[in-house]
Amino acid sequence: MKDNYRQFYEQVGQHYPEDMITYSSISGLLRRKWILHKMHNLKPGNLLDCGCNIGRLSAHWHHGHVYGIDISYSVLARGKKLFPNTFFIHGDLRVLDFIKSDSIENAIACEVVEHLDQPILFFKQLYRIMKPGSRLLVTVPGYTLKPTELISIGIMRSYGVKTGTSGDRYLHTAYKPLELARLIETAGFQTIEQGSFERELRLWQKPINIIESIYYRIADRLFPESKLNILFNRTIDQLRINLYNVLDLFYILELLKTIVSKGRRSFVLAKK
Repeated sequence: MKDNYRQFYEQVGQHYPEDMITYSSISGLLRRKWILHKMHNLKPGNLLDCGCNIGRLSAHWHHGHVYGIDISYSVLARGKKLFPNTFFIHGDLRVLDFIKSDSIENAIACEVVEHLDQPILFFKQLYRIMKPGSRLLVTVPGYTLKPTELISIGIMRSYGVKTGTSGDRYLHTAYKPLELARLIETAGFQTIEQGSFERELRLWQKPINIIESIYYRIADRLFPESKLNILFNRTIDQLRINLYNVLDLFYILELLKTIVSKGRRSFVLAKK
């Protein structure tokens, strides 16, 4: 990545309330529930939260010391006020030289690897600092036909983010479970489990996604920084939550799970 990688994420940390937006959506709510449940597969000991944001996920870890590392000082400052028991580190996942070898017993990297242009370097450094027998949980967006690469900063403009890492775009790719597992294994880890989750969010959201796509294409051209985009985003998120609850009430989501074999997100649970 270019040097503006750090500048972009500091800008995002200052202006864009990512944690609030993520966990106000049905996808974020289900993802948090899934990840916290999956963290039961980790072992007692310390935990390194890679790309922690404010540290919401790792704050639920009560089996050892929690270390959260993020490139944005702004989100760490907010996180320290909310979760004072977490030891926050202002650092770059591309350079983990400041952490002692064989010192980390568990690590999570949830929704962060898709933003790294050389993820293998991150996993190799992570392998070095983790103890033998340690556990690693990684989640990323999945894809069906072709992964995204650089995407528009989109609604971030309405919050005051002006530029991405490359013009008005930033890296946001995706992986299939096997691709992610092979990447992690290349660094030396052994895969315990791989797969996908968020199957219950497939199919029924397509009409909403089409409406959302049309709206943002128009917004990007005519009013990219308008606060109206924030209102639209909140309305769409609430619509998804309401529809999800209705579909769940009438067992339709359970039926969809029998039809859909793959979820929207990929994961790997690995060990050193």
